Amino acid sequence: MAQASHWPLLAACFARLGLPVAVVDLETTGGNMYQDRITEVALLRFEQGQVSQHQWLVNPQQPISSFITRLTGIDSEMVADAPVFAEMAAELLPLLRGTLVVAHNSRFDYTFLRHEFKRAGVDFAAPALCTVQLSRRLYPQFAKHNLDSIIERFGIAVASRHRALADVLALAGFLEQSVAQMGAQEWENHCRALMNPKMLPAWLPSSLAGQLYALPDSHGVLVWLDRYGQALALDAHEKTFAEVARMLHTKPVAGVVQAAAEIRFLPALGDLHALWLKAQMQAQYRIRPSENAKQHYLTVRFVPDERERLQARIVPLGNGIHHSRPCGLFMHKKAAKRALAAWAQEYGLCPSSLDILPPIHAKNVPCPVSVLGQCDGGCQNDEGVLLQNRRIEDLATALPVTDWGRAHEVEIVESDAVSGQSVTLRCAGGALALPDGNWYFDDALPVLLKAKFKQGKNVVKVLA
Repeated sequence: MAQASHWPLLAACFARLGLPVAVVDLETTGGNMYQDRITEVALLRFEQGQVSQHQWLVNPQQPISSFITRLTGIDSEMVADAPVFAEMAAELLPLLRGTLVVAHNSRFDYTFLRHEFKRAGVDFAAPALCTVQLSRRLYPQFAKHNLDSIIERFGIAVASRHRALADVLALAGFLEQSVAQMGAQEWENHCRALMNPKMLPAWLPSSLAGQLYALPDSHGVLVWLDRYGQALALDAHEKTFAEVARMLHTKPVAGVVQAAAEIRFLPALGDLHALWLKAQMQAQYRIRPSENAKQHYLTVRFVPDERERLQARIVPLGNGIHHSRPCGLFMHKKAAKRALAAWAQEYGLCPSSLDILPPIHAKNVPCPVSVLGQCDGGCQNDEGVLLQNRRIEDLATALPVTDWGRAHEVEIVESDAVSGQSVTLRCAGGALALPDGNWYFDDALPVLLKAKFKQGKNVVKVLA
């Protein structure tokens, strides 16, 4: 147990936040957040005026370079008998989950912790405060805000720089002095403003807050349930915990959250996988998709007239599950009309029968294709109607999809760089194929699909 008397002002400020605080530092085999691994963890945990001190050497399961050894003093021999992260995760997790994680360049430490917990099969996310940003906010007159500069500026004694516990103690010393200089209220206001992710609001019931603090900061679908297990709402997320925390702070308190008693979380491997899971959860819980689309899209539907001729109709493509794949995807009617005309001409389909002639074309006037001698009029008899209907049904999937060009059907692979897991999803007509044979469209899909195409052939395989 560390002495809280070493940091009385800091302990008092942290106590007012209403959440335990962990001042954390890590040493690693390098700076690559996906390939490098943790070699040492140290933290000071502040809770209700008490401070506890914790440190571990960690076997990174990979060699430690001579450069890192010179920097930290940690070599492969020192960590050979240390636990791997998965073996000490159960001891570390209770000290970090549901706390505010404070670190110098918190993105580095926070991301390494998330990745290591994920490799151990544990979801982890927490509110975080970067003390580099805090130093810049409190002391804008200084150009440098790295820990070495802060140590020198504040005259902080350090036993062994670039060892995790020594750096944690130096960081706590800086924070204590900054509270004394700035005053507790101003210091606390800056801390609250800089937290990213944010702390959850204090008005949340403790049982629900505990479940939300157990969420990861990664892709997935979050379902809000009432006390009877009925779904109130659900949505797909990229950084689930951070997005939920931001939503609870920035939007008016919704009836959904007030009525929620528990949550259900389904992890995903990427944006498309999250939407694919969202579609199935909407069907399972019978939740209607949102009608507040950011961008309204159109598609083409073919409906028979009184003579059973299939005619093209440009219709809105709403968010949600559809029983058949969309025939083309368009952002506005002009684009749809141009595409239909070009498609009919390319495949020799009758524009009059399809009812896609320009409005200025007078009724009961011969079709312009016939006038040009490019049609024998056979499409007007019963046999011709039947033949054209079959061709329309066969060729409807060749209508263009916005931003896809002529790639009408594709397979897209999404992978998680930390776990190594991957999933292959089929898309056609701008929609996702579901396991039950239905199709799912969401107004977020076109932008996501366009981004996937930019990633190239390793991600996207064109089927048709």
